[in-house]
Amino acid sequence: MPASWLALILLLQQTPQTTTPPTANTQGPPRTPPSGQRPPTREDLLRGDYSRWRANNDLLSYHLDIRVDPDKKSIAGKNTIRFKMLKDDTRIQLDLFDTLTIDKIQLENVTLKYTRDVHTVYVDFPSTLKAGRTYAIDFYYSGTPSSQGRFDGFSFRKDAEGHTWITTACEGVGARLWWPNKDQWRDEVESMQISVAIPKDLVDVSNGKFVGKTDLGDGYARWDWQVQ
Repeated sequence: MPASWLALILLLQQTPQTTTPPTANTQGPPRTPPSGQRPPTREDLLRGDYSRWRANNDLLSYHLDIRVDPDKKSIAGKNTIRFKMLKDDTRIQLDLFDTLTIDKIQLENVTLKYTRDVHTVYVDFPSTLKAGRTYAIDFYYSGTPSSQGRFDGFSFRKDAEGHTWITTACEGVGARLWWPNKDQWRDEVESMQISVAIPKDLVDVSNGKFVGKTDLGDGYARWDWQVQ
């Protein structure tokens, strides 16, 4: 086995899929928290609310395709997000930490406008997306993800012998820490393809079934995995 390892672990919550996600909460403003508990932040409210722009679509699949640079401690790539519209609308709501750069978001090579609010990303479309139709957007992004949360989020490290050791574990803080997605338990994809390009002397370990490894000819190799 190679001397250096990279363990890239994507935590996916495998829960039964629903055809139609629940509608947004219309019960009024949140209750005052009990004494001793902090009030919810804007980030908490944005992430927890199943808003109109979350509820108007049903996730179908992701293809996360990224390149990891251990020397620069950075990642870059895209997530192709397939979804079916449940209602006519011109906007959807996604999640990505604001420490990461959005390079562009495209629908069929048309660059889309978007708005960021803390770790929320509102994606706007030039024309109405129709209920019952399936769409796919390519969400390109880059940057250095944070090492935080209960299990350190995304961490660039060295092992005891000085070899590269990179891990991801996002329970609690959410996968939005290092890749764009709909980071909300009420709607999850039916399948996901994970493609990770890393230096050839490293090994990628991921969720799902191993599909194959491709030499990219530039000192990197891409590891492909399929999650059902």
